[in-house]
Amino acid sequence: MTRKAISIYMAATCAIVIVAPGRFVCGIVIAVELICLMLFGLLLKSLLKKMNLEKTEQAIMLCFVIFFTVFYKQLLIQIMPVIALQLSFVIFLPSISTFTTVFLLEENDMTLKESLLKNMPVALGFASYLLVVSLLRDIAGFGTITLPALGEHFETVIFSTEKISFLTFFATIPGSLVLTALLLSLYLCIEKKLQIVKKAGN
Repeated sequence: MTRKAISIYMAATCAIVIVAPGRFVCGIVIAVELICLMLFGLLLKSLLKKMNLEKTEQAIMLCFVIFFTVFYKQLLIQIMPVIALQLSFVIFLPSISTFTTVFLLEENDMTLKESLLKNMPVALGFASYLLVVSLLRDIAGFGTITLPALGEHFETVIFSTEKISFLTFFATIPGSLVLTALLLSLYLCIEKKLQIVKKAGN
């Protein structure tokens, strides 16, 4: 991804984190969707390039993103209908961010290997970030860890939220916004320190 694409992808992923339900199982579902969209999208894009269909690439990729998201939503309804209901429109947000950043802004002169090596680590990084935030919100807000399971989901109770009731704030959308801002500030601070160290080493 270009630096501009990464910035847009980061903003889109943060938006997903903020509006998604504060349960770890929801984070897993969205993270899997992000990774699959990136992987299969890059493979399809490479196939279109080999078939000399660059002129219709954007239209085909848009159709792919729509089809994949609808299929993923229907699959989720069959496997975990309760989680599908909780996620609601959030399930469609990863497709928007992926299509905008990867399939519209990405360079077209890269090989499949180069494209995978350049884009997949970014997708995996943001998926990991999504998992960390959703896990923190699940534990702090509900005192549980929820995992995917057939039907609904598997839930492990860690502690009663009545003991630390103020932490339930992080399960809400405003709480998610605050947590996301704190984590982003920490990330930017670490990145700045690493750049200073790198310049000093040169």
